This record gives sequence, C-alpha cells and structure tokens, in this order.
Amino acid sequence: MLQLVALMAAMFFGYAIRRLPLSIAVLNKSLFYIVVLILLVMGYELGSNNANLVAELSQLSEIVLIFTLCLFIANFVAGWWILKKLNLQLRTPPHASKSANWWLFVKESGKYIVIIVLGLILGVIFRQPISALNGIISGLLFVLLFIIGHQMRLAGVSLRQIIFNKNGLRLALTMMISSLLAGLIAAIILGLPVKSGLMLSSGFGWYTLSSILNTSFIDHNFGACSFFIDFIREVIAIILIPSLGQRYPATFVAYSGATAMDFSLPVIKQNLHEDCVLLAISSGMLLSIAVPILITLFAKL
Repeated sequence: MLQLVALMAAMFFGYAIRRLPLSIAVLNKSLFYIVVLILLVMGYELGSNNANLVAELSQLSEIVLIFTLCLFIANFVAGWWILKKLNLQLRTPPHASKSANWWLFVKESGKYIVIIVLGLILGVIFRQPISALNGIISGLLFVLLFIIGHQMRLAGVSLRQIIFNKNGLRLALTMMISSLLAGLIAAIILGLPVKSGLMLSSGFGWYTLSSILNTSFIDHNFGACSFFIDFIREVIAIILIPSLGQRYPATFVAYSGATAMDFSLPVIKQNLHEDCVLLAISSGMLLSIAVPILITLFAKL
C-alpha cells in the first residue's frame, strides 16, 4: 500500500512541474525504454526466483490454467457487455487506427513477448536473484509515473479527471464482480473451497502482493498459484493491448487490473486513445486498494 501511495505521489509531482527541458519525443522514447527494462526485470524475476520453474508450473498447471481461462472469459464478456458504449467512444479514430494492419498487431505484441522471454531465459541461466530488485522496479515505476503525470499536465488534463473518474470506477467494479464470479466457477470446476476461489481471483494482476498474502493465509503452493494467475493476467494484457485493445480499449484497460496504473500503463499509453490513460490510473488505483482488502476478508470466511 505504501508503494501505491509513493507511485501516486510521483505522478502528481510530475504533474506539478509546468515544463521540463525535454521534448515530447524524448519523453515518449523514455517511456518505451522503461517498458523494455520493466518487462526484462519481470521475466528475470520469474526465472531467477523459481529454481524448479517447470516442475512447479507442471504441478500447479491445472489450477492456474482453469483460473486464467475463467477470469479471461468472465472479464472479457463483462467488459464487452457493460462497457460497450465506452469501447466505441475510445476506439482510435479511423485515420489513426491500426485495426486493419494485423502484421503490426503481431509485431507490437510479439516484441513484448520476446522481451519477457529474454528476461526469463536470463533469470533461468544466471539463477541469481537481484538483491535490489524491488528497488529497481520501484525506481523505474516512479520515473514512469512521473513522466506520465507531466505528459498529462502538458495535455491540459485536470487532477479532478484523474481522481474522480466515474468511468474508472465502472471499470474497477466490472473487473471485481466478474473476477469473483469467475473464481467461484473455477473453484466449482476444480472442487476447491469457495473461499479459495474468491482469494485466487482477488489479485487483479498484482502478483507480488497476492502471492505473499495467499502464502501467509494458506501455504506456499496456494501463493504460487496466485502468483502465476496474476502474472499471466499481466502478460496477456500487455500482449493483447496493441491488438484487441484497439477494438475493445475500455475492456482491456479494465482487464489489466491493478497493473493498469504501473506495468501496463506505458503499453496502454503507446497503443490506445489518450483518454484510456485516465481510466487506467483510476481503475488501477481502485483495484490495487481492493486487493489486500478482499483477500484478507475472504481468508476469514
């Protein structure tokens, strides 16, 4: 929770500065390099911190696969149905749209996959966790939110639009309700307790926090399931935003969950309508706050 407050402070600090001695092109290029570094670190963290990655994935694959499928289907259907009008409003204008260029979709999504896999391979090869990893990630995210805050200032966006965003609340509630329903369905399919289904579906992509909480409340295997379910959500969002996100922007901003205001945010900014940035920050912030509250609440059932 302290990290969430710090990230919001970085964004507001960037917003408070009237003008940096940097061009918009330099700021945009900086965002791209930050995305590359973050994805490399994500992949490296996964590869280096799991000595028996293949064995662990194999052991937990059924639970992870069922929950991932149920969450994606429920989130997408709910986002398509409830956010239909908003999706139409936020689609890129026809003259700027990439919707007809499927090769560009593959290229944009593929580069994110390559970066994550490269980080994963490096982590598996070196097997040496970076002691200052959390500090590196936090530093990159602070710079990221600072730049985006400053870009919103240059675009004339008001703080009220960021904090009191009704559509952001709609996105967050859509994801919360549909994810919990998906968790119940997945628990029934797998024969797990209802409590477990609700806890595993309440991470909304924040894999570091959800895995820690679920490990402490249940056990290591349960925490590992939570980690992979939420990590895969983030990867799917990053991969599909440049393609399907063009057609269903609000749906995929919502699907990004808690990561919409950090890891997924630069990808959203680079590929979707500029108004999606406000939605991402608002919905991501609300879902980030909901993660520790919901998991703790369901753990006591």
